[in-house]
Amino acid sequence: MNWVAAFQEMKRIYGFCPCCGELFRLSEATLFTADPPPTTEFDKIEGRRRRLERAIEKFDEQEDKIRAAAVQKGQQEAKKRLKKIAPFFIARRIDPQDVKVIFNPVNYVIFRGLNSSGVRAVELVDSPAETKAHERVHQSIAAALRAGNVEWATLRIEDGGQVVRE
Repeated sequence: MNWVAAFQEMKRIYGFCPCCGELFRLSEATLFTADPPPTTEFDKIEGRRRRLERAIEKFDEQEDKIRAAAVQKGQQEAKKRLKKIAPFFIARRIDPQDVKVIFNPVNYVIFRGLNSSGVRAVELVDSPAETKAHERVHQSIAAALRAGNVEWATLRIEDGGQVVRE
């Protein structure tokens, strides 16, 4: 008799549980002994897999902490460097991450509170005018702001390069 036939026949053999008296199929019985089964290659592979999974989890936890620390260190370093190259911002308590460089028509746009509590104010910062044309740009911007001729629009550039107005 082959193994498949033997197992098929076990589905037809019934027994009664000596503890509770419940009817069961022999094929559904759980066989056990007091001694654990010998370790197989499959058990060794499963143990290695579990160790690897634990190592990956530990690495993921450490990676998040390392990344957060690196971001914080980078922000501190940026502030230190900014102190050297732009004391103007530090003296006015401007967070370097709130500063965006655009160069034209002004050098910087400062979004006060952008990286902390939300934007409270928008400031335009430029170097003193060195030419008449530069001075006219400053006067034009100042006149537009005084007259209220400003509009705020948020534009997003999608992955495909399309500009979308929100």
